This record gives sequence, C-alpha cells and structure tokens, in this order.
Amino acid sequence: MNAKEASIMLGVHYKTILNMINDGRLAATKTDSGDWEISESDLAAREQRIEDKEFSAIYTHMAVQMIEKEHGRAIKAAREDLLFIARSLVKYADSPNEFIQHIKRLERALDAYKAAEAFIYTVESIRKQLDAGGQR
Repeated sequence: MNAKEASIMLGVHYKTILNMINDGRLAATKTDSGDWEISESDLAAREQRIEDKEFSAIYTHMAVQMIEKEHGRAIKAAREDLLFIARSLVKYADSPNEFIQHIKRLERALDAYKAAEAFIYTVESIRKQLDAGGQR
C-alpha cells in the first residue's frame, strides 16, 4: 500500500506517515514511480507498537503549529489595525468628537495587540511542555 492509504488506515495525516518513514519508525521502499510502498504486515506491526502517548505528542505538536500560525496572524492584524488608526488620527485633529472616537478605537486596538502579544507566553509554555515530553 502507498503512504496515503497507510495514513488512512492508521488515522493520521499523510505527512505523519512520511515523517515515520524518514525517521525509521516505519519501513517502506520507494517504487519506480517515486511513491512509498509499505507492506501491510509492516504497517500492522507498527500499528501495534504505536502508543497513545505517541499519537498525543503528534497531535499536540500539530496543534502548537496551528496555534503559532494563528497567533502570528493575530499579531499582524492587530499591528496593522494600530498603524491604520494612528495614521487616521491626524485627519481628525480639528474635530474633537471624532478625534475622541478614534482615540477610543486606538485604545481598543492597543488592548487587542497587547492580548495577542501576551499569548506568546502561552504558546511558549505549550512548546516547552511538548519539547520536554519528547525528551523523556
């Protein structure tokens, strides 16, 4: 069977199968077409050796990567919002009511940016726990 079929059978992502092949956890050979060929007996033997802890580590690692990606987007969006509002303040310098409204909007944007920045510590903590778990 090929790597995609193996991923379906094990219930993991295709790239997880490729990682398992590359680091030697799963035996496979390359076909002439460049696909990985995995014997069903090797896959069955591997499936018996996979523990919940390994799957947990794989899924935790994937979750951390997704969190980091979304966090990066949140930081970028908050930063862009701050810059946009700060630049627009100049337009309203002669109109006190609109100026105050934009100051309040700027304060909310700054709070959102601070919250996104503070989330870095949560992501770093999760990453450290994941790394520590893998070293045991």
